[in-house]
Amino acid sequence: MRIGIFGGTFDPVHMGHLIIAEQCRTQAGLDQVWFVPSAHPPHKAGQGVTRFDQRCDMVELAIAGHPAFRVERIEQHLPPPSYTAETLAELTRRQPGDEFFLLMGSDGLPDLPGWYEPQRVIERAGLVVVPRPGVMLWTVERLATALGVPAAAVRMRFVACPMIEIASRELRRAVADGLSVRYLVPRAVEEYLNDRKLYARK
Repeated sequence: MRIGIFGGTFDPVHMGHLIIAEQCRTQAGLDQVWFVPSAHPPHKAGQGVTRFDQRCDMVELAIAGHPAFRVERIEQHLPPPSYTAETLAELTRRQPGDEFFLLMGSDGLPDLPGWYEPQRVIERAGLVVVPRPGVMLWTVERLATALGVPAAAVRMRFVACPMIEIASRELRRAVADGLSVRYLVPRAVEEYLNDRKLYARK
């Protein structure tokens, strides 16, 4: 199978995430998209992050009914911090016959060479990249040069996607301020937030 890996904190998951996942699935010919919530995000060390199980539950609610979407809780069982290279290595070990593709925004490409063992990332997964407004698109050659690998080692394609500018941090702030997030998150996620008073001010 061709499997898209959509990693993130998903705190909370929102409509922008779902639109990206569906457009990548159809345009890149993916059989499935797996949402992989980060258990111990290295870029948010020391910051308050909602419990892993709650973030996973919200994604489960958001994708319910879509046969090609699923939540993969693999990072719960891997040692911290949660590095993409280690997650892909474990997925490859578990399912050696499948082909993996990492879903990401074009604004993340310049950061990729600074990731933990980025060569292992591109070795185990192709890149399905969503362009971001105002961000110069990196070519395969530029990324390969930054990574110190041959261009042939980088498998990358871009997909066209509506630009839905929703930020999870702004959603958290809106909920804390008592503002509506309807139509920004799936209805089931909105109800989950309300029921558990997530992001409410202490």
